[in-house]
Amino acid sequence: MPAEGHNRGIVVSYGREAHSALYQWQRRMQTRLGNAAALWIARNYRRIPPRAASGIGAGIGTLIRLLSPRHRRIVMTNLRIAFGQEKSEAELARIAAACYQHLGRCLVEFVRLPGMGSEEVRRVTEMRGSEHLDRALAEGKGGIVLTGHVGNWEMVGARLAADGYPLNVIARAQRDSTLTEYIRRTRETAGMRVFHRGSAVKRCLGALRKNELVGVLLDQNAGSEGVFVDFFGSAASTAPGAAAFALRTGAAVLPTFGWRNPDGTHSVVVSEPVPLVHTGDHREDMRVNTARYTKTIENAIRAHPEQWFWLHKRWKSRPPGEGG
Repeated sequence: MPAEGHNRGIVVSYGREAHSALYQWQRRMQTRLGNAAALWIARNYRRIPPRAASGIGAGIGTLIRLLSPRHRRIVMTNLRIAFGQEKSEAELARIAAACYQHLGRCLVEFVRLPGMGSEEVRRVTEMRGSEHLDRALAEGKGGIVLTGHVGNWEMVGARLAADGYPLNVIARAQRDSTLTEYIRRTRETAGMRVFHRGSAVKRCLGALRKNELVGVLLDQNAGSEGVFVDFFGSAASTAPGAAAFALRTGAAVLPTFGWRNPDGTHSVVVSEPVPLVHTGDHREDMRVNTARYTKTIENAIRAHPEQWFWLHKRWKSRPPGEGG
């Protein structure tokens, strides 16, 4: 498909959101029911054995896929944007089904996290590349842990914290304050410090100056606040925060990704820092470095496409002049 036609397709691919009062009420009810179900699972399944947790999580993911046609459409739209010219519809459908099962397992693993303890976290996660973290901290400028919603990203953070690394993470508050508090408390129980957006920039800069790590998930639509960079061959609005922190503090940006293994364990790999580019133009520096980080995330997703969060409208925002 020619690039121009491909971009026009992205503008309309997600479809128009209905804005009727009935539709908005249905969306609110769906969100509330989903949050209530998540909290019910959290209260009742935190002590479940690992093998049973895997099966239950896969079942929950499949149930979510069946109950939400809207999100099924989003998942398939995203997969077509990313892989439509590389994979058949049957292959995309298989990735979508596996994605839901994977996310269900992630949910149950997150619920179990407060009761696991550092020793069990280390037992179920294999860590490679920690020398890159050590080298960055030895330089005294802190480190930026570049990651995305690949594999079980919560287990990545839990493993870093279990190994004693001072990890701070940026989180988006949920509409449900009870759910927001539960997520924050769970992460902090695992050893992470949580910064919610609003005060996050100042607190992240402070953490880097104290030679700590800051985790940044850079794979969601940033709307009007982002810069447009290539992601799977299409422009995607991306938060420039990691580039801004690196340019301001000199902290190393360390790609850190995890994925689920067939036996239910997790692998966590920290790679060498992404070299920081200086062009002499600050705005261009932000764009170029954000593009490099985004390509790193794309490569991680390509290695395990069934383990990315395809339910998010990653390409919803469009560059000026493209429409949408």
